Amino acid sequence: MAKQCRVLYDFSGETDNGELTIYENEVLQIIRQDVGEGWWEAENPSGQRGLVPEAYVEQMVEENQGSKPITTQQSTVSQDDEWDDDEWDERASQSSYDAQQQEVSSQDSGLNGNNYGLSAPNRQFKQRNSEASARSGTVKKNFASRFSVFAKTGGEAYLLGGGPKKGASPDGTIRIIEAEDGPRWEETVGKYTCEIKNPKKESKLKGIKSFIAYQVTPSNTGIRVSRRYKHFDWLYERLAEKFTLVIVPPLPDKQVTGRYEEAFIEKRMDQLQRWMNRMTAHPVIGPSDVMIHFTSCTDEKLWKQGKRKAEKDEFLGAAFYQNIEPPANNLDVATIERQHDTFTRFTKSFDSSVAVIQQVIHDYSKKHLGPFKREYQKIGNSFTELATTFNLDNRPNPEGKDDPPQESVQLTEALNFTGKTYEEIGELFYQQPKYDLHPFEDFLKEYGGMMSCFPDMIHFHKHTVQTVKECQKQREEQKMDFEEAEAVKKRADVISYAMMAEVNHFHRERVEDFKWIMQVYLKEQIKFYKSLTIKLEEALQKYDELDR
Repeated sequence: MAKQCRVLYDFSGETDNGELTIYENEVLQIIRQDVGEGWWEAENPSGQRGLVPEAYVEQMVEENQGSKPITTQQSTVSQDDEWDDDEWDERASQSSYDAQQQEVSSQDSGLNGNNYGLSAPNRQFKQRNSEASARSGTVKKNFASRFSVFAKTGGEAYLLGGGPKKGASPDGTIRIIEAEDGPRWEETVGKYTCEIKNPKKESKLKGIKSFIAYQVTPSNTGIRVSRRYKHFDWLYERLAEKFTLVIVPPLPDKQVTGRYEEAFIEKRMDQLQRWMNRMTAHPVIGPSDVMIHFTSCTDEKLWKQGKRKAEKDEFLGAAFYQNIEPPANNLDVATIERQHDTFTRFTKSFDSSVAVIQQVIHDYSKKHLGPFKREYQKIGNSFTELATTFNLDNRPNPEGKDDPPQESVQLTEALNFTGKTYEEIGELFYQQPKYDLHPFEDFLKEYGGMMSCFPDMIHFHKHTVQTVKECQKQREEQKMDFEEAEAVKKRADVISYAMMAEVNHFHRERVEDFKWIMQVYLKEQIKFYKSLTIKLEEALQKYDELDR
């Protein structure tokens, strides 16, 4: 029997693009599930075929196995038990149709960098008229483009009450509490960190495949586990897909050339540790099932079971909000909108400022490695050449020997010492960036990755507020029941509380992080210039000795 799926909510397809218009509760025959980028090919009861978005349907089991639908994930995950053999191989290419659909506008990328399944050509959204979409029981009007991150992650379905209902989450209830600085994620467990060390080159298939394995040790359990870069990549995908409106910055870049060089291994190990510590410190991500599994599972069989469980997690995207318990106070839409606009302005300004200072520090670091070293060494060489000239002073002394006077010899030695000092200072300038400028630049790159999460978060919340306002307008025009509009408002409050809790968490981390990096930078600068002062004072001492 052919596979079937049930439509979760209406979708107005564009026939020019091979899409199929579908309606809630309609049962479709699945033709293909490998179209790619979150699209399936299906056939409706009338025999019409076309593409439908995976996020808008749920697969059903065959009749002899019951009628319970199988909720599909919004992005494709591997069902294989084994990891891909080569962590450096690119993912398998999509079908020829998918290749033609590859170009997508930047605003359609998913939360935290994922596309969440809907990649499509650049086109205009056709608004469905309200009469055709108004059906009893559930709001059906699409307030956002179906290709927006809001729709792709199931935000629209959750907000309008049209999404699939879930049971209890394995992660339990996530509470948001009121604090002096506003809503906060409740911390159910203490913060813990992860130490990543002992990188080791390993191989498989008799040495054909090579990779670097790291030892990961969480502070809360002390259990040592071995993880490859591909494991971290898998963890990132799971976190980014599951926790919408939670900042999950991208991993440090994967590099193929030079990946076994000691300097590269050490640097990436440090970057992975900072990424892990940021994730484990988050009150929602740190205690989550997928994070605990990643940091503590040592048994291969249990690892595979936990991997499959995480990949089949139903609480992804907007379904995550079903587990959130916000404060009881209702939120004022106008106030939320002002806070949203304020944070939007902040992120744009902050992103610009980070980009500017990152470029300035990068350029300044290059000057240390080139011009600064070169100029100080030129000064040193000029002093050395002057000393060589002074060394030609071979005037006869009172004893009749062609030796310069003692004070001339001392001056020549002092000049030689000064020249050597300036050459050493040039080398100190060359070495200094790795102590202050390079860590600062890496820190700013990390924040740049975090900032890349904000556009989709802001977009998601913006459409939440717009949907609430539109529902209020429809209620005033008596096009929507009061209870229905209030239900939308209540679900929107959950999203707004989550957004505010995450914004407050970000600001607290920002204050701590920038305090720390500025302390590191200034302490290293002070240490550096003190070392220069000591060297210059030693050179000065040589001239003071000439008067004795």
